[in-house]
This record gives sequence, structure tokens and C-alpha cells, in this order.
Amino acid sequence: MPGREARCGRIDAVNMWLQWLMAMTVKSTGKPALAIDEVARTPFRVLPTDIDLLGHMNNGRYPSYMDLARVDMTVRTGMQAALEAEGIYAVVGQSSMVYRRSLDLWQRFDIETAVLGADERAVYLVQRFVVDGEVYARGVVQGRFIQKGVGTIRVARLVEVLEAAGIEVRLPELDERVADWARLNALPPTRAAAPSDWAGRTPR
Repeated sequence: MPGREARCGRIDAVNMWLQWLMAMTVKSTGKPALAIDEVARTPFRVLPTDIDLLGHMNNGRYPSYMDLARVDMTVRTGMQAALEAEGIYAVVGQSSMVYRRSLDLWQRFDIETAVLGADERAVYLVQRFVVDGEVYARGVVQGRFIQKGVGTIRVARLVEVLEAAGIEVRLPELDERVADWARLNALPPTRAAAPSDWAGRTPR
């Protein structure tokens, strides 16, 4: 018989898969279309599978909900359909979180998602967890785009695809602080060496 942790893990995985399926199909139905430089608001509720032993939403769940909110945004801006037609999909290159207040079981919250700007290789977004107009947590995400059979594409190519699909691309100027954050946390490219060197300290 599987243990309680294994059963909970399976329920948790099924829950997120169902939410992902809803995000890709019906969650955005009936919502207003968005321009790329507008703010998307996506409603959620804290579920039993989200909480930790203290009864709060586990910190590891925040990025999962941010994924779902980004799907809502890309569907409503028309990006999802345009990119899928060209075999392009987004991946997270970097992300960071700041936690201010806890989200409790059954609590309703919105994720507000907005584009911060872009550089040559990535688009940056900010995502706020909001309850009654108050920010409970905030994440910043660097999104890169990969085209099947091609690999990582530049933002100029992304803009070309979107504009060809009739989507006006208005990107805010990227704050230099965000650019500094991206440079500070960057890892070497996938084809370069990236040894885990702790400068004399040995993991054990």
C-alpha cells in the first residue's frame, strides 16, 4: 500500500494537471481580450493540496500558480495561438519571489501579471498575488522562447511572429534594475561548462 505522502503527492499532481488543463482550455473563456502592455488579472483560491503544515499556502506552490496565470495572459493577448502555430513555446529562464503575507486555506486571491520589458533574448514579467487590492507576494520571471527545430529564438523573432498574426507588440522599457538582476543570476549557456565549484568547500 502506498504511504500517505505518496498518495498526497499523487492527488497534488492530479490537481495541478487539472488546473493546467483548465487554464489551457476554459479558464480564459469570456474574459476581455488584452493588449500585451495591459495587466491580466487571474482569480484563484487556496486549496487543501496547496497548504503546508502551518495551514498556509506552501511557498513552492506560488510558481505553479504563476505558470497558470501566465497561460491566462498569453491566451487573452492572442499570443498562445500565434506562438503555437509557429511551434514556439515559452520557458522560464530565471525567477525570484518575495513573500509578504501568507495565503490561508480557501482564501481567494488574484494574480496580476504584467510585462516589465524585454532584452534581446528574453521577456520579463512581474506577477503579484493580490487580496482585496493588497499585495501579498510578488514574483519576477524571465521568459525565453524556443521554436521546435530551431532552438532558442531572439525577441526580435518573437515580435515578428506576433505582428504577423495581427498582434500589436508594445513592450515597456526594461528597468535597468531588472537587467542587473538577470545578469547577476545568469548561468552559462547549455552548451558551455558549468562546474559546481565551491571555492575550496566540499559538499557532504
